[in-house]
Amino acid sequence: MLCSLQVCLAQRDKELHISIVPDSTSLPANISVIKLTDASPLAVDNSPDYAIDLSAVDTTYWNLDRLDSLIFKKGVLPRALIKSDYNFYNNYIDHLNSIRQHKVDVSINGEPLVKTSWKSLKLTTTGVFSTVSTTLSPQKRGFWFSPDIFNFNAYNSEKPKVFNAYKYSLDEKLIFYLPFKEDIANEVRQDQVATNRDIQFVKDDVKGQVAYFNGTTSYVDFRSDNEADLKEITVTAWINPSDVNNSHSIIGKGEVFSAKIYEGRLQFTTPGIKDHQTSKKLVEPDQWSHVAFVYVPNSKIYFYLNGELVYETNASTIEHSDHSILIGSNLWGQNFEGLMSEFSLWTRALSDDEINEVYTNGLVLKEDTAISSKLIWFLLIVVAVLTLIWFLRRRNPVVNDRIPAVIQTKVDSHGTTDVVYNIQLLGGFKIFNKEREDITHKFSPKRKELLLLLILFSLKEGGITSKKMGELLWPSFSPSSVKNNRSTQIKEIRKVLDEYAMDISIVYADKKWKIRLGEGIHMDVKSLNEYISFLFKTKKSELPLDRLVSVVNIVDSGPLLPNIEMEWIDDFKSRYDNSILEILTPYLDQYKSSIADELLFDLCNAVLVIDPLHESAVKTKIELLIKQGKHMSAKKVAENFMRLYLSFYKEEYTSNLI
Repeated sequence: MLCSLQVCLAQRDKELHISIVPDSTSLPANISVIKLTDASPLAVDNSPDYAIDLSAVDTTYWNLDRLDSLIFKKGVLPRALIKSDYNFYNNYIDHLNSIRQHKVDVSINGEPLVKTSWKSLKLTTTGVFSTVSTTLSPQKRGFWFSPDIFNFNAYNSEKPKVFNAYKYSLDEKLIFYLPFKEDIANEVRQDQVATNRDIQFVKDDVKGQVAYFNGTTSYVDFRSDNEADLKEITVTAWINPSDVNNSHSIIGKGEVFSAKIYEGRLQFTTPGIKDHQTSKKLVEPDQWSHVAFVYVPNSKIYFYLNGELVYETNASTIEHSDHSILIGSNLWGQNFEGLMSEFSLWTRALSDDEINEVYTNGLVLKEDTAISSKLIWFLLIVVAVLTLIWFLRRRNPVVNDRIPAVIQTKVDSHGTTDVVYNIQLLGGFKIFNKEREDITHKFSPKRKELLLLLILFSLKEGGITSKKMGELLWPSFSPSSVKNNRSTQIKEIRKVLDEYAMDISIVYADKKWKIRLGEGIHMDVKSLNEYISFLFKTKKSELPLDRLVSVVNIVDSGPLLPNIEMEWIDDFKSRYDNSILEILTPYLDQYKSSIADELLFDLCNAVLVIDPLHESAVKTKIELLIKQGKHMSAKKVAENFMRLYLSFYKEEYTSNLI
């Protein structure tokens, strides 16, 4: 039985009753009217009262199912329906009046949180309101909630269910911060593996020391560790582009997303090449701009210029992948050209106020955040050394007379825990001078290739002949052109090495060109070759356990030259991978029970660097994680293996990993 609107409103606190009124003039002033076509969120400000205007709609199209869908997307029942001929809705009104409702509140420090949104609902609220949704999960950029989700099916209290809101610290869920002052180090995680490709550091009159990207080959590659949860994304950076025509990527992660400049507009691309972009050109060439992209999947993407929100649009969805994060490029090779400074990436959606704070004051990391990785590694080393001393005193040799007691920490043969390499080939090609400055960019692509040719053939065959060098580097050139090019390129390489007083020489002896490293010059692959003399040769051998720790430590740095694709290098990569697997995999089977868990875990990671689908390494790693009580980490390892297996073999993995 229907009641009058006035009586219904008086009964609001006892029991909600919905009425039908002939027109909007019959409504109190505090009730807002929405159209059925209104898809925007319903704003509830300490009052859930609204009415749906049905006076001019086609009831055939707007049948009861469609009307129900609209109401439940709002999450709050209307206070009234406007329709002069209300007989059609009599039973429907009874249905709405029978729906159970729940009172809800969101507060921060005891005060209502203004304009709280709700996942899966087109609804924003302030203060106490009544909802028909059985499961609620609040969201507001810049805040986290406790609880963050609640189911009302078993909730019988008449008191409102309170969600407590807490403001994020600015650096919470920050996973990348690259000031680009002198290097490419991620100050949030300085242990993270990164590859620098043709990045130069220059002095700018406005921003001081900054990074220069050349628009063709420059980028930074952070190898994925599969830990980043990219459901929400915020990217900020100071950029001074030389060119804003076409597409220039600030950051890209495989097919997951790319934030970039397109024809001067801010653009955010998601899977399926769905481009979300500002309506007009915002970024000008040759001037500094602070840009920010805030992405909330299936909701909104917000674009900011110099701390101000300039555009927002509906957002599509994304899916996580284990592809690397590229800064200054993306999978389409849309390289950024110009200067960049203070790049940051969060796995949450920053608020308007937070974006403005980053623009105005910059990002100042807490001391414990900035040095946490160093401190953790220092403590781990101390604990490991103490454990080693205790272990060597108390434990007897194991397995057989040839294999000594287990070593539980990463210590190389010289007794140091961290060899500083001047030349790195694992995880990416880099050359550092004595002051640890990255000087790789000083060498052109062809000179880098020549350096790699000399290094790898010196290790494998004691050098390379002039004829073979010409066939690999200048295959279509005449003998005289090959000679001129070789002479010029070697001269330029020597000039850079001399400029930085690098004790590295290129010599021609015994009819071969070769590279020689001085006593103070260290190279990761050369150190590895000292432990494994057959590194690039077809020869079977065994590795004594006393060398295992050092080998694992080096191999774990990354794959051999991962971002360099050349036909002649592929043979070295294949030989390297086969050699490493040949000497490491027996320890996962024969001597597995004799190796301490810490070393065994590192061994698994080293094997997986070479072969991410190595089943024995994956299973052992999962067993160790479960043994440590890290069940979620074990699950992630298993899930990543399953995805990789399916992607590679185009069929699901059916055996048991655990």
